[in-house]
Amino acid sequence: MKNINMLKQFIFSALLIAPPVYGAVTVETNGSRYQFDANPRLHEVLAPVALQSNWYWPAAALYQLDSDEPEQLRQQLLKQIAQLKQHNAADSDLVITLQSLERQLASWRLAKRILVPIDYDFARIRPELNPRFDNGAYLLQLKPRPANVYLFGAIGSAMAVAHRGATPAADYVISARPTDAADVTELMLVQPDGKVQVAGAAYWNHAHIEAMPGAQIFVPLQSQLFSSQLDILNKRLLELASHRVLP
Repeated sequence: MKNINMLKQFIFSALLIAPPVYGAVTVETNGSRYQFDANPRLHEVLAPVALQSNWYWPAAALYQLDSDEPEQLRQQLLKQIAQLKQHNAADSDLVITLQSLERQLASWRLAKRILVPIDYDFARIRPELNPRFDNGAYLLQLKPRPANVYLFGAIGSAMAVAHRGATPAADYVISARPTDAADVTELMLVQPDGKVQVAGAAYWNHAHIEAMPGAQIFVPLQSQLFSSQLDILNKRLLELASHRVLP
């Protein structure tokens, strides 16, 4: 018993003199790096930078840098695309589209996005919008109101076009040169806050759904009659786009 008590006293003394752990949370934002020796809440992370500029909060995004999940998904998609090219070698339109997708995916900067609303004022007054950070490395992306909308998918090449107010998403696709394998009747929007919306673009399902500044517009591939592989590809492309770090 005496030995046990001595051991407990030793452990307690060691804890008292142990140095504190610094940098449990690291946040990169706009070229600066901030370290927190405890797990901060969102308003504490935003405080040093929130008033530096007139940020467009709907486009603010938080990413986890020490996760390889997005890169794993990209590699899975590239492998799936390679298999689809092989299995559909006789369909030149589809092969051209798949080659374009390969180039687009290879150029993306990726990080695991954490879908949490980011707004300094809301974080200070609404506890449910002021989460605590887990240990790790993060990227906090703050920017003024974005000037562009980003198109990708079954088009000749990815492109950025100037955002236009009161403009339905379908209008942006006119200049995007969709491929012959594209399904232009139903577009998918990834709004800058991470919300995904379906935007009908044909005469029979047209909906006036606007792309917010900084949104992504995904032009999907047409479904195949006897296979669901392209539907699966569309779904996974949309998933990967949610982890895209835009300029």
